[in-house]
Amino acid sequence: MPDTISVQKKRSSIPKTKSDEFLKILIKKRRDQLDSLVQELAKKNNPKLLSILKVENLFKKRIEFDSRTHLLRELKGSMKPTALNTVLARLVSENKIVVNEDHSLTWIDSEGNKKLNKAFENAVPL
Repeated sequence: MPDTISVQKKRSSIPKTKSDEFLKILIKKRRDQLDSLVQELAKKNNPKLLSILKVENLFKKRIEFDSRTHLLRELKGSMKPTALNTVLARLVSENKIVVNEDHSLTWIDSEGNKKLNKAFENAVPL
């Protein structure tokens, strides 16, 4: 059985990827970093409005996805991962979705979301 300290050292020595940094910025939701990230991604790959609406409508139907990969699979190959990252960064910036610590994605915008609005109506006030 390997020593737990050596296993922890090995895990911590794994280099962080751009994906890790991207998710860290989305989770923290620091406005300055988020705005510059959205602008940088939009310059590289500016998704079409149809793509943005497709992602928004999918979120409105499903509310939550386990990961970006799960969302990408649900889009059935209709979008490149880089374009999806741009859309997700923009939706986080607009406070329409939140990226949770476990990297799951949750729709939090209640406008036009019947399922979420119904849940708010049935919620017990604090």
